[in-house]
Amino acid sequence: MVICLILLAFLRFTTGLEADQVGIVHMHGFWQAFDAQHHLDFKNFVEEKTGVKVHLIDAFNDIEKPPAKSSMTPLWAQVPVILEKVKNISAHYDKIIAVGFSQGGVIWRAMIESWDNHNVDTFISLASPQGGQAEIPANYLALIENLLSVKETMKEANVELSPYNPGVQHQFAPSNYYRNPDTNTFYLQTEFFPKLNNEVGGKKAKQRQKINFERLRKLVLIGGPDDGTVIPWQSEIFGFRTADKKIVPMEETQFYKDDLFGLKTLDKKGAITTCIKGGLRHSDFSNSSEVLNDCVLPAIQDILKFESYS
Repeated sequence: MVICLILLAFLRFTTGLEADQVGIVHMHGFWQAFDAQHHLDFKNFVEEKTGVKVHLIDAFNDIEKPPAKSSMTPLWAQVPVILEKVKNISAHYDKIIAVGFSQGGVIWRAMIESWDNHNVDTFISLASPQGGQAEIPANYLALIENLLSVKETMKEANVELSPYNPGVQHQFAPSNYYRNPDTNTFYLQTEFFPKLNNEVGGKKAKQRQKINFERLRKLVLIGGPDDGTVIPWQSEIFGFRTADKKIVPMEETQFYKDDLFGLKTLDKKGAITTCIKGGLRHSDFSNSSEVLNDCVLPAIQDILKFESYS
């Protein structure tokens, strides 16, 4: 009897997780709804190919005026609300795979860093500005001009309509990960991204975020040079650029060199995979068959065969 129990335990140890023990939790990006067709395409493709259920998070959809409860909502307000939904889903699984498209990837990283003892095995970051956004795309600038209630007040006060301005920060979520290398002092005064990156904050809070991020077994970074929305595109793989427009790879960033939130730690244990695809615009990354087959499916298959009980 004892031998049989040992054998069963050994088999469970070596055969990895079954599909129904793993759930995928997907967070959409800015200016999108959870049930947009391209996200439904992602869900249908992955479920058909792997048998793993994909949960599309219904929260902070689209854009509205005023921006409350839309994708315009500042990220520090979005994260705790979405995290409660995610915890309810994750409770049904041994392990989950986090998938965040665009802004959704930044939200997912914030949730991972703030979630003690999480059961996120793999984090798939899909065309997400993890290193920050050096420039706000022209179509987003038009949104600032046309949608923000702060516009007229700021004009009357002769205040620059800058992504760093508190009025913009509180009403326009993409400004929360705006990180212009020419204006680092202003950046460090903003409420969200410097804290997420452990550039500011108390020692205990920083250590907590780092421990939580380092719990990941796998980090999959997906992006490409023709994205057109994330600037620079290398931000999608934790690179960035200097004030003189020089591109700095992940390994040469301060995030990595000082191991501020565990990026270097993950890399040194072989936990980081990058998947770079050319010829794709930003929105294409959400449901491109090339991305799904070459970047997403291998990450899912990896957890299903991984010796997860080690």
